[in-house]
Amino acid sequence: MSADAMIRRLIGIVAPLVCLSMASIASAEWQANQNDKAQVAAQDAIARIKDRIPRSAGYFEQAYAYAILPSVTRAAIGFGGAYGKGLVVEGDELIGTTGFWQFTSGIQAGAKNFSMILFFKDKAALENFKMRKTQFLGQAGLTFATVGAAGTPAYNEGVAIITVTRLGLMGEFSVSGAKFDYKPLHQE
Repeated sequence: MSADAMIRRLIGIVAPLVCLSMASIASAEWQANQNDKAQVAAQDAIARIKDRIPRSAGYFEQAYAYAILPSVTRAAIGFGGAYGKGLVVEGDELIGTTGFWQFTSGIQAGAKNFSMILFFKDKAALENFKMRKTQFLGQAGLTFATVGAAGTPAYNEGVAIITVTRLGLMGEFSVSGAKFDYKPLHQE
């Protein structure tokens, strides 16, 4: 084999590896940038919740862990749905991400965007959240512009929920199914 052919063959092997390495580095940098943006959005949502709902301070102090979804968007006319994603924090450590899906049916119309935080009273409540499937619940409410906040007055099955409207106009009396998923940052 000639030297020229060997160089072409070597370039044919090395070039794809270099491209894959560069793509991997770019992907890791993109993911780190997305995580930074998500953490900033989460901190902004936490500040907004603490400011608008002073009683939330006690939950932040007492909770074993929490999941913060900075931006959940919901729309409905008779039937509706919502979607949002966020971060899960245990103690002071970011341990994973979460997604939220909701479908609704009832007397409802409008659209809104809100921040939601779930407080987990203890490790058992957090572990249950990590494995939970779809849950059904009823809800009623009215949202106008940035006015609107809701939540559980106490822990229910180890979980307390607080939501704060960011923007929207919605009236509802509905039944819904909600699903959270959990993805650990590191394999457990």
